[in-house]
Amino acid sequence: MPEETQFENASQRRSYMGTVFEAGAKLRRREILESLDPRFSKLHDDGKIHIHNLEAYGQTYNCLMLNTVNGFPIGRLKATSEPSRIFGVFDHFKVVISKLANEQSGGIGFANFDEEMETLFYELGLPDSDANLRILRECTESFIDWINGARERGGRTGYYVSLNLGLGTGKVARFVTRSVLAHFKDSSMECIKPNIIFKVKKGVNHSPGDPNFDLFCLSVESTCKKMVPTYLLCDSRPNANVDSHKLAIMGCRTRVVQNLFGEDTCIGRGNIAFTTINLPRIALEIDRTSRGKDTAEKVRMFKEEWDKTADVVRDLLIDRYNRLLGLDPDDFPCNLRFNLWTKPFTSNSLEEIFKNGTLAIGFIGLSEAVRLLTGGEYYASEKNHAIALDIVRHMRRVIDGYRRDCNLNFSLLGTSAEFVSGRFPSIDYKLYGNEVSNNGFYTNSFHVRVDSGLHPIDKLRFEGPFHELCNGGCISYVEFGSALLKNTEAVTEVIEAAERYGVSYLGINFPSDTCLKCNITGTFDDCPNCGSHEIYRVRRVSGFLEDLRFFTAGKKAEVAHRRPNPGLAT
Repeated sequence: MPEETQFENASQRRSYMGTVFEAGAKLRRREILESLDPRFSKLHDDGKIHIHNLEAYGQTYNCLMLNTVNGFPIGRLKATSEPSRIFGVFDHFKVVISKLANEQSGGIGFANFDEEMETLFYELGLPDSDANLRILRECTESFIDWINGARERGGRTGYYVSLNLGLGTGKVARFVTRSVLAHFKDSSMECIKPNIIFKVKKGVNHSPGDPNFDLFCLSVESTCKKMVPTYLLCDSRPNANVDSHKLAIMGCRTRVVQNLFGEDTCIGRGNIAFTTINLPRIALEIDRTSRGKDTAEKVRMFKEEWDKTADVVRDLLIDRYNRLLGLDPDDFPCNLRFNLWTKPFTSNSLEEIFKNGTLAIGFIGLSEAVRLLTGGEYYASEKNHAIALDIVRHMRRVIDGYRRDCNLNFSLLGTSAEFVSGRFPSIDYKLYGNEVSNNGFYTNSFHVRVDSGLHPIDKLRFEGPFHELCNGGCISYVEFGSALLKNTEAVTEVIEAAERYGVSYLGINFPSDTCLKCNITGTFDDCPNCGSHEIYRVRRVSGFLEDLRFFTAGKKAEVAHRRPNPGLAT
């Protein structure tokens, strides 16, 4: 793509309206930067931090886990026929998604899609007859296809919708979960959205004898074929003390739970804004000025410099939050109409609503930073692993202090950093020319190197402890060399290990290629069946699936370096 239309995420496509939108957004981002305190804009321009969704600064919040029931038009739909009521539920969801996507900058989540559907089904007075369930299944399938194909947001972007499910044990809830999973599994390889998150919970779906174990098995079958669902491990250490019905994932990893101003829940709450700190940059600065110093001193200096940077980011996020409060409820017409947050916009100030959201400070490139500070990978020794954990624990302690002192819901985010994975190293390489920044990408959050060659279980053992520290959200992946097909045992083994090592949220990755002429699937350069060069390549970018052609430069570089985690047969 020409530089002026280089998109910031893989979901974006070219269109007339999209081109106009992007041109305006680029100007808006520059205007915003020029309006900010120079402390903020300089760090961003220099590539030490990245202010995400900059064009939305002071205009809107980031993402939201919908309060689906509060503003639902029960009375209006009850007056219609039974089929129309079912159609009406999904028409309502489509309206909310399409309107809300242009009212906020980030993703839209359903915390318990299966149980929410069951609640609405019965509140609408619908009997769970075979005829109604058949319509429900068809509408569910159509809804998934719509989310997968729609790119109306800003004229060029798909909707970031996450469906969390798996806990509902009622007849309709189970039917919805089965319909979602079966349709996604059996649809074409070009069906890659929405992000479906299966909640794994002991006593509900975890083991044989649990009422939803059959749905867990279906979920694993789908993952083996298409990498979806991903898995929210409700019994793992970070989530064990949270009501699993009030815990869910938005977008590629966002986790909103703790709340200074009310119930600990994700429902009706979202992330207000997030900013990512470039950890390798801090380590590169120390490497240049402090060669000859021992590792302990370098780590001390690293923490000290991170503290200074984080203090500026704290002030930036507070400034962004305060600007948001300067708006009017009428600036949020979809929220105003449907009461999607925990408190209605019609009877509360924006402060009473948005203070329930989170302000996230993220990080990228822990792997590269530790390599610069110690001379080795953080998974190369227990000592280096302890250093990496010490750094992230320090970050969390500082952010917890911001939360307490500022009386706002600050959190630590293991940033996916789709765009900045390439932006940061391109800037750093020009400044320092170091080998850690010449691969074209920095490693996602706290992940080990994508070419580590670690056994899947070892990868999870090293990454697991970071999940408890990143209360704003994170994910761990295991990379296989090809689709797992019917090897459900491998996925189950990975899930069990992830839970054991404290992983909160888990994804399974493998390259997925489809010939667009004869539809054969596998992993190949040209089609081994018909020789075609027209290959549709799906990869996981950050936390969701996308067409490899549209990855950002940084994520394309990462994919080129990815190597399978060997040790479990595929």
